[in-house]
Amino acid sequence: MKAFSEPRSRRQIGWLAMACLWLAGLALAAHGPAIGDELVHWGQILRFLQGDFRIYEEYLTNIPGYHWLLTAVLWPFGAQSLAAARLVTALFTAASVVLVHRIRRRLHREDAQRTAALFLLLPTMYLYGFLAYTDLPALALLLGALLASIHERHGLSALLLVASMAMRQNNVLWVVFLGVYSAWPLLCEGVLTLRARSLPTRAWWQALMQRIWPYLLAVACFCVYWAGNGSIAYSTAQSAYSHPDFRPDIGNPIFLLVVMALLFPFQMLAGWKAALASGRLLPVLALATFVLLAGFFLFRVEHPSNLFSGNARNQMLLAVAAGGWPRWVFSLLAAFAAGGLALLPHLGARARLWLPFSILFVAASWMIETRYTIVPITLFLLFRRPQPAWQERVMLAVWAVLALGLAGSVFDGKLLV
Repeated sequence: MKAFSEPRSRRQIGWLAMACLWLAGLALAAHGPAIGDELVHWGQILRFLQGDFRIYEEYLTNIPGYHWLLTAVLWPFGAQSLAAARLVTALFTAASVVLVHRIRRRLHREDAQRTAALFLLLPTMYLYGFLAYTDLPALALLLGALLASIHERHGLSALLLVASMAMRQNNVLWVVFLGVYSAWPLLCEGVLTLRARSLPTRAWWQALMQRIWPYLLAVACFCVYWAGNGSIAYSTAQSAYSHPDFRPDIGNPIFLLVVMALLFPFQMLAGWKAALASGRLLPVLALATFVLLAGFFLFRVEHPSNLFSGNARNQMLLAVAAGGWPRWVFSLLAAFAAGGLALLPHLGARARLWLPFSILFVAASWMIETRYTIVPITLFLLFRRPQPAWQERVMLAVWAVLALGLAGSVFDGKLLV
């Protein structure tokens, strides 16, 4: 027992616990049929593995970068099982945990391991870390890009972002985010210069372009794809039916705020306390009231995939859309989170950029989907100012139960995603 009273020993047992939780997810995923979108993703990968290089253009909404990658990894081993594909995704999940730890060490060293554990056990993500889905591999590349940006390696960051977009093309918004994040000190300097009624110097423009040109090139790659494909969704049929290029909707932003309220109650309370202490409670109340009314009067469930009542998320959404007390509770939770996030302290001014970009990211999707919250919440975990350790340990314990319970229920066929 004395050994685990030392910081190094506690870190070691922490990593051992995370390894066991990762192995538990892998064990759950080692058997069973394809789940949800795995039917399309695994079907495409299996087609490639069997030497048929036609693409499911009528079904595939993502650029098939993930499918080609898994084909390249599995082909040399002759592996043609769903379990093998899930193992590759699980390895990307493990890499993401390491990347989260490394990023948090740069931003706030003291709780880097706890942040990595929270990331692994994020209830909205844990399950998908062991499915043949594109989300975690694309997130791993995005986290690698963020780490490269922090280290001022912007060219490498842009390359990783292009690779991420080759799996989930809507990650183009995070290219813009990292460009702004990287240039933030210079942008603030430029604003101050303009306020002083003078134009930025040539040296300032050169420094700015040196930072952002790789991200501009990555956005250009997306534009070339979009122009050549004719739609953002890889399948033009899916674009016309369920994934249009432009169909902004309030549903996902409200849903994201509800998820934040449920997962981060201590942080949301801290944000309200900060508003009260700073004397800015009235503006925060006004914002929360606006979100409450927006949630109650404007929230709709209209996407064809959300009208299927066979999974728990859609059942909840349809109950909210029907009105009554579920709609009030849903709207109140969204308002609670909006007010809590308004003045919640972060690790520096530019860390707060995650919130407006996250709202734009989820608002761009018409379909209300739990997976769309993964990137925004991951960024919040990385950029948040930590709460007292006991609060985050309570969160971690609750998340562990939720994550394992949800994963077990889905892999046993008791819940659908």
